Amino acid sequence: MSQQVNEMVYLGGEVTKSLGIARSSLTKYCIALENKDYKFIRGSNNSRAFRSKDVLLLQRMKDLVQDKGMTMETAVNVVLSMLPEEERTGAVLDENKAITSETPSKEQEENNQLSLLIDKLEYIDEISDRLNSMEKELKDIKTQNKLLQDQNDELKTTIETGSSKRDETLLSLIREVQDTKKMIAASQEKKWWEFWK
Repeated sequence: MSQQVNEMVYLGGEVTKSLGIARSSLTKYCIALENKDYKFIRGSNNSRAFRSKDVLLLQRMKDLVQDKGMTMETAVNVVLSMLPEEERTGAVLDENKAITSETPSKEQEENNQLSLLIDKLEYIDEISDRLNSMEKELKDIKTQNKLLQDQNDELKTTIETGSSKRDETLLSLIREVQDTKKMIAASQEKKWWEFWK
């Protein structure tokens, strides 16, 4: 029991990447094997989990179907016949049905533990996806922040430049007004020789 509990378990997405096949092909292979009484580990949501031996079996099946051009049924029979006797299932080895009643409960316990492990792995995958999504959103926010900061700096520069030009224009106008007032005052001032008139 402890040997199988510590065994590595793979999810469907990992297996499809590993085998280089589509998810639909994996499902067809699994259904064909299950029709011959081969058992995969199932999670609480009835999703399949794959042990290393399952992945090897599926790899052999893929090779036979895709490379050798065998039919699905023939490939299933060939790969199941290559399994050691203790790993064969009902359709290939009928004496598997005569196992003692102690084995199913032990197997059930192992499947329950593996199901829990699969559920935890799926939960970890979901959290990982969420974290990746949040990390992407954070990067987007940082990019937007940087863009707003650059626009703010540009606006400050524009305001400071405009303010400086406005001050210069205002000073220039004040000087012109003062010069005009001096000229008006000078023209209205009487000359000393005009005091007697």
